[in-house]
Amino acid sequence: MPVFLRLLCCSGIVLLIAGLPLAAQTAHKQRLPLRDQTHLYRPNKPTSELAFYLLPARSPVPRGVLLLLPGLGGKAQHVFQETALGQQASQAGFVTVVPTLNNRLYLDSAGTCFLDEVLRRVTQQYPSVGGNLFIGGFSAGGHVALTYAETLVRNTARLPLRVNAVFSVDSPVDLASFWQVGQRQAAQNCHPLLVQGGRSTMATLTHAFGGTPDQRPAAYRQYSAFSSSDPTGGNLVLLKSTPVRVYCEPDLNFWRQHYCPTWQLEDLNAAMLKTMIETLRRQGNMRAEYLETHGKGRMGQRPFPHSWSIVDAPECIRWLQSFVQE
Repeated sequence: MPVFLRLLCCSGIVLLIAGLPLAAQTAHKQRLPLRDQTHLYRPNKPTSELAFYLLPARSPVPRGVLLLLPGLGGKAQHVFQETALGQQASQAGFVTVVPTLNNRLYLDSAGTCFLDEVLRRVTQQYPSVGGNLFIGGFSAGGHVALTYAETLVRNTARLPLRVNAVFSVDSPVDLASFWQVGQRQAAQNCHPLLVQGGRSTMATLTHAFGGTPDQRPAAYRQYSAFSSSDPTGGNLVLLKSTPVRVYCEPDLNFWRQHYCPTWQLEDLNAAMLKTMIETLRRQGNMRAEYLETHGKGRMGQRPFPHSWSIVDAPECIRWLQSFVQE
């Protein structure tokens, strides 16, 4: 079985990991008449094409759309191999869509327009989905999922869909904190991949926002799903009435053993995710959930806590089903 390479974003690091693909599911690629002028997608071969992969519902009348977003550098088609969410959603009557968007730590205007166009195409093909939209993402894709949900809640006229629920899988959610974690990883000098990833995170965000979090705090708050420095959570307040789930597996021993013996809990995404959910619950969102797993993370045959596999796919789809509006 061939080995594939994945670029993963975990807290302040970017890791190139080898893994074994799972059995492929049947998803169809649909191309869009859009040019990728801002490099939303990072493929193996040079291309300026934007597209999405669609797994139809197995029921004759689809009940909703599940939008899944890959992590940084993760190929869109591989999402159907790495998690059973698409297959479980299909069985439950959802159309599952994975767009070719894997080259963003945050959601910008180009990414927003691309996702809007994908969902417009899907609702034209499947009008029976009504307004039912569910969004989820892994790692950086989880941050994009949360911020896209916030965007749609802020402007309900963007699409004929409403955000019924959103979830993220071990995602960075506060970009200012994410920059600082990257700084720590570079300074600790534990592992070449950590150093490279930390420097890449700082460089990407500094360039995008015109400075560090201390220099441009408003820009970091604007593009973050959650701002821990803001008592209301910044953009997070937009989700105070939306069901939100976060998944994480904070296996600190794994990271200390394999990558950096000096890592602390705040170097993992779990700490900020837990704070984010606590902030939502203080605002009255009792449908905000923090789910912590143990020993479920896998990359191929190897333990790896930063992966789609920490999600119990059948249970997650049952959770989404509970929010379908007829």
